[in-house]
Amino acid sequence: MRYLIVALVLLTLHPGDGFAFDYRLEGRTRLGGFLTFEPPQGFSHTDREAELRLGAVGTAAEGDEWVLDYEVIGQLRHEGGALEEARLGDSFDADFFRAWARYDRGNFKLRGGRQQILFGAGMLFRPLGFFDTRIISGVVPQTNGVDGVRATWFPDSETLIEGWLVPSGVDSRVISGMRGETQWGILEIGAAAQYKPVSDLDFLSSFNLELAQFGFHVKGEKVVGFWNETRMDVEQGGRGSPVRVQSVFGIDYTFNVGDGLHVLLEYSLLSEEKGFTRTDLVQGDTTLHQLGMQLDQPVGISTVWRTFLFFDLVDRSFQFVPQIEYALTQSTYLYLQGQFGGNIEGDSRTGRLFRRAAVPNGTESKVGLTLITFF
Repeated sequence: MRYLIVALVLLTLHPGDGFAFDYRLEGRTRLGGFLTFEPPQGFSHTDREAELRLGAVGTAAEGDEWVLDYEVIGQLRHEGGALEEARLGDSFDADFFRAWARYDRGNFKLRGGRQQILFGAGMLFRPLGFFDTRIISGVVPQTNGVDGVRATWFPDSETLIEGWLVPSGVDSRVISGMRGETQWGILEIGAAAQYKPVSDLDFLSSFNLELAQFGFHVKGEKVVGFWNETRMDVEQGGRGSPVRVQSVFGIDYTFNVGDGLHVLLEYSLLSEEKGFTRTDLVQGDTTLHQLGMQLDQPVGISTVWRTFLFFDLVDRSFQFVPQIEYALTQSTYLYLQGQFGGNIEGDSRTGRLFRRAAVPNGTESKVGLTLITFF
């Protein structure tokens, strides 16, 4: 990744053009802890985390018609408690959160390095989130960066065409994709295609499968916001090319209650053909139906409450995640968050959204506090 950024800088600097280097320091600290009500036997009742992100963004060089800018943010993380004991988190990790350089020339942009590749219309369920690692019900969710090269062209003010290359980490194979997006009346319309070989990037969905992936999204607003996001995966590897489809339908509306009560609903359908490598490793179902809901509302100038609810219509497991955000200062925020799982008339040992197991799995009921300071 470091060599990719250096090469991009050297290739895009124009002899004779102006040099204008500047920077702005950015970062945040994050301290948090959770208390688990009923952890698996032998594991801690608590989880804790500490995080420091620090780096710089700015302009590396500038000409009459082009700009070379950059973002380099390092990240130090410590995790302890039950999730670390179950090896679902690292005791200590140091890495780059973002580290990219971008060549910007009018309607064309080329960016290389560790960057965010994120698009689509889905809010709670994200079929087109090829590289999305966010826990959307978490505190200030942000996706991790992925190492790669991305080129974006804007034919006009309402249209973009974009392509990317991301090393898979296996036998010099490369994840390659492209997408287009445009505005058509009140609708935002986009389509994407990607080839994903077998990869060792285990934070990716289905990283161990070779897939040809195709999808689209439609999003608009007329009284209420509405959207659909759909992806089709065709499994490669000589087993008859079985197909998996995930489609999400969503609506949202802000009611005139208090300072505005925002309500968002999404329905997700995932269906797999016989022969497709199972997505559901818990129960082995080939068709999944899930609902998601988000409620949020500001209270005064310093407080926002949010609530997330996820419900599996097949096994009837659920997660209820309430959250209160309080602004201590303009740059420091305190979050009180709960996570409460359960199962309605089902088997809590095999629930997809709540499961009692011999080791922690992230669905346990817990409460906690998080303090975040931006600088």
